[in-house]
Amino acid sequence: MRNVAATLAIAVTALAGASVTADAAGASSDAQAQATNVDGRTIQESAPLEHSLFDFVQPASSPEESELGVACFNGRTDGNRNVYLTCDSHTYPVYVDCTDGRHEFRRSYTGRWDFRLTCPEGTRAVSGGSWFGHA
Repeated sequence: MRNVAATLAIAVTALAGASVTADAAGASSDAQAQATNVDGRTIQESAPLEHSLFDFVQPASSPEESELGVACFNGRTDGNRNVYLTCDSHTYPVYVDCTDGRHEFRRSYTGRWDFRLTCPEGTRAVSGGSWFGHA
């Protein structure tokens, strides 16, 4: 039994060491956004993993979009790391839900923008949209 515990401890240590090495090698845990407006202006930004319970979330193409004053439409994933959507309003931020959690982009956009929101390597895109309610 002692050998099994020692073997298990070595395996856990080896796995932990491998993940630290992978992160140190430059694999980012941030999501990436690329947005292009109707004039061809492109903005890129990154977003860390968020752990907030106070966000009012609006998925792309939700029935609440007209109440919130922002329209997000054509929301779709590529089945891998990307969410594509278009949003149009006065001022709005966006988010992407990945299999590791929510990544919120802090920039506020104005007008109509086409978004490609990319989840970190090793995760998959679930959905995306606009969020409100940050103090």
